[in-house]
Amino acid sequence: MALSARVIKIPGMCEKVNTPIRRQGKVWMSLTLSFLLVTLILSDQRPSPTLASATTAPTTAVYPFAYGANVAEWDVPLLNDMGFNWIKVFSGPGSRLPLKVLLRVEANASHLGNVSGFGSSVQSLAQSQKGYVDAYEIGNEPNLDATYGWGVSPNAADYATLLCEAYGRIKAVDPHAVVVSAGLAPTGRVPETWNDHLGHNGFFQDERIFMQEMLDAMQSSHGGPCFDVFGYHPYGYSADFDAAPDVASADPTQNCADGFCFRGVEKIYAILQANGLGSKQVLATEFGWIVEPPANCLSSPSWSGRVWQIVSEQKQAVNLVGAYEYATTNYPWLGGMFIFNLNFNVAPWITDPCEQMRYYAVANRPAEAALTAMPKVVGAGVGDLSVVPGLVTAVHTPAQQPLNQTVSVTIKNVGTAPLAYTLSLQETPPLLLDLTGSITGTLAVNEATAVPLEYTLDNQSTGSYSGTLHIATSSNGITDSQSVPVTVHLWDAIHETFLPVVLRP
Repeated sequence: MALSARVIKIPGMCEKVNTPIRRQGKVWMSLTLSFLLVTLILSDQRPSPTLASATTAPTTAVYPFAYGANVAEWDVPLLNDMGFNWIKVFSGPGSRLPLKVLLRVEANASHLGNVSGFGSSVQSLAQSQKGYVDAYEIGNEPNLDATYGWGVSPNAADYATLLCEAYGRIKAVDPHAVVVSAGLAPTGRVPETWNDHLGHNGFFQDERIFMQEMLDAMQSSHGGPCFDVFGYHPYGYSADFDAAPDVASADPTQNCADGFCFRGVEKIYAILQANGLGSKQVLATEFGWIVEPPANCLSSPSWSGRVWQIVSEQKQAVNLVGAYEYATTNYPWLGGMFIFNLNFNVAPWITDPCEQMRYYAVANRPAEAALTAMPKVVGAGVGDLSVVPGLVTAVHTPAQQPLNQTVSVTIKNVGTAPLAYTLSLQETPPLLLDLTGSITGTLAVNEATAVPLEYTLDNQSTGSYSGTLHIATSSNGITDSQSVPVTVHLWDAIHETFLPVVLRP
C-alpha cells in the first residue's frame, strides 16, 4: 500500500465404420477431395503456445468480477454479508474458504541471490495450496524501495526475473491458478534519472516507466509477459472516483495531476494495449480512500505526506461504491477490485492508534453499510466476435479458370455489448480479393451479418494462392482483431469419394 482457434467437428467423420447402426438403413455422404482438404486443414488449427496477444481472448482471467478486500483479520462472515466474493490474504489458508482467495507472495530484492531457491519455495507453496488459492500476487509495489516494496532501489528487470520464475513454478503444479503481477504503487511523474533509468530518483520509479521496463525485460528474456493479470493500486487520494486522469484542478475532489486518482488505472491498461497485450486484464489489488484520524495523529511519522489525501467517512463510502459501479460499467478489462482495507482498524495486533492503515478500513464505518447495499454484477459488458468459417479454402483445376467466386463469411457479436468492426484485405497477387458489401459496421448483442468475399484468379498453373481477410473490432474501449486466411488450390484433377456416416440416437 502506498503513494482463436476453433475446432469444427464434422458430423459423422469421427465415427467408427464398424459401429452398429441403430436406425434402419444407412446414410452416405458424397464428399469431394476439397471437403477432405478443409477437414484436414481445420484439424491442424491449434492454439499457439505463445503468450496471449492483443488479437486473442484472455486465456486466464478473473471472472466474474472480483469484489474483494485486503484483510488484517480473516473476517469471512463479514465479507459474505457484504456480498463480496474474494479475500486477499498474506498466508495460505490451507483449506477451501467460502470465498475465492488471492494470496500475496513475498518477492523482493533479497530473493535475487538465489532465484532458483525462491522458485522452489513458491512451487512448494502453490503445491500445498492447490485447490485453496485461486490467484497469486507476486510481490508488492516493487517500484518503491520502502519496506513494503522492493527493499532497495527499484529495478524492473530484476523484478521481472522473480515474476517469471514464480510464474513457471506455479503453473507447473497448478496451471489453472491466476498469476498476478505485483500491484504497482502510483508515484506520479518522476522527473529524475537514476542509473540510466528514466523517471527514477533512486528511491522510487514512475509506475508507468517501471511497467514499460518490466514488459520489455520479460519480452527480451521470455518472449512475452509472465503474468495472467496485471496488478495495480489505483488509490483515490483526494479525488472523487470519477475524476479524469492526468487532469490538474484547484478542486481537490477533481485534482488528478500525475494520475493520483482511481481512474489512473486507465493509463495502465493503455500501456498494455500499446504493447499488444490488450487481452490481458488489470486487477486493482489495493485501492481506497483514507479518512481523518484523531488530531494528535496528524503529526505522527506514518501520516507524513498523507494529510492532503483525507476525505470524510461519508465521502469514503460514496467513492468506494462509485468506483465499483464506474469500473463494472466502463472497464471490461478490469477483473476486480480489492479494497484496502476491510478491518485494519479493529485488528488486535495493530496497537498504534495512529497507524495510518487503520484509517483506510471500512469496518464499522459508513462504507461497510454502503458496500453491503451496493448491487454486485459480473463486470462491464464487452463485445466478442465470432467468425464462421475461420478460414476459407477452395479447390479448382487450372482448366476452370478464370475463377470469379463469392463466398460468405458470417461475423457475429457473441459478447455483452455492441461491437464495431472494420474489414480489410491483404492480397497476394495473382489471387485478388474484393469485399462487395460495407467494410464497416456495428453489431448489436447477438447480431450477425454475412460478409460477401469475392476471389478472382486467372491464367495460373497448379499450386496454392492465398490472401487474408482482416477484421478489426472495438467495444467499450477494447480493440481486437481476427484474421481469416483465404487459400485457393489449383489441382490437376479432383476425384470424388464416398464415406459412410453412422447416425446415433
